[in-house]
Amino acid sequence: MTLLLSRKSIIVVLMGMLLVGCDGQFAPQTMFESYLKDLNRSEHVQIELDSEVSWRSLPALRARQMELSQFDVGLLEFLSLQRCDVGALAGQRNSILGRVMATSQRFVYELDIIRAIRSCEIQDTELRTKLTEVANIKVSELPMAFSNMLWAGEETASFFSLANGYIPVSPEASQYQDLVAALQRLERISRHLDEIPFLRSADVEADMQAIYESEYLGKLLYSIVHIRRYLEHTTQALEPLSQNQAVCGAPLNFLKQQFESHYIKILQPYMARINRVAYEVLPLVDSLLQRSPLQDPEWRTFMRQFDLQDSQGAWQQYLNASREHGQAWSRVFAVCGEAVGNA
Repeated sequence: MTLLLSRKSIIVVLMGMLLVGCDGQFAPQTMFESYLKDLNRSEHVQIELDSEVSWRSLPALRARQMELSQFDVGLLEFLSLQRCDVGALAGQRNSILGRVMATSQRFVYELDIIRAIRSCEIQDTELRTKLTEVANIKVSELPMAFSNMLWAGEETASFFSLANGYIPVSPEASQYQDLVAALQRLERISRHLDEIPFLRSADVEADMQAIYESEYLGKLLYSIVHIRRYLEHTTQALEPLSQNQAVCGAPLNFLKQQFESHYIKILQPYMARINRVAYEVLPLVDSLLQRSPLQDPEWRTFMRQFDLQDSQGAWQQYLNASREHGQAWSRVFAVCGEAVGNA
């Protein structure tokens, strides 16, 4: 009997490894459904899934973008004659390509134009006063330009896309080191905007590419909403067993095999990786969000889904489902005088 159980455990682990090797967008779905399917083989368990999951989708651009001020055209024409970088930069912004400047390029441009104005020696008092006013306005708008770069760029839809499935199963693909490093750099920039930091456009572009190519927040939301659904339905099905000693003996041994081979050995490590990365990423995202002047209600409601503390947010609901799932198993084992993990 022991040899048979060991072989079964080996087969389940190998199946999990195979799923990791074929880590498609929906490999975790297969893993969770296999868990529920094998639990349903017990006459004491009946897990029925509904097909409904809910979340808030990314708001339209108008809810995520803030308007920045523009140079006066007459002032631009005059500046084009000046021997400093202000005229060249202002002309660049108002060129055909400048008018469709990406949000990341616009942010770097705003920093450059502020420095150019402050370093330009202009003898005309009136013009110098006007430029100083322009620079002050642009300094006050830097948080808006930075917010636009993060949340209103063309690539933002990819970062929040719900069409890319789950967080990957394999440890190599689910660590997101490049994403964390990029967010850390941008979070440091956000804390020092008033110092008008010098940034290379290529460096900013690389960080933005790492963020949006990760597709992380969309995958995270998709994952935790669906995992919560699987765990809640399993918990609901286990509840009657905590009051039924008829489950003790062979029925419990069977259920314990499924719990250990599926949940303990495959699903729990996957969820642990989700949690570890989320506890690195979400505080950085929250810090960036809190420093953004963007207050559109639709946008703020959308982002509350990623709030680590909001009891009604998707993250806390997922954690609660995970805790209740573990507690439900503990109650089932307790009715038979066992504890989770006992042989």
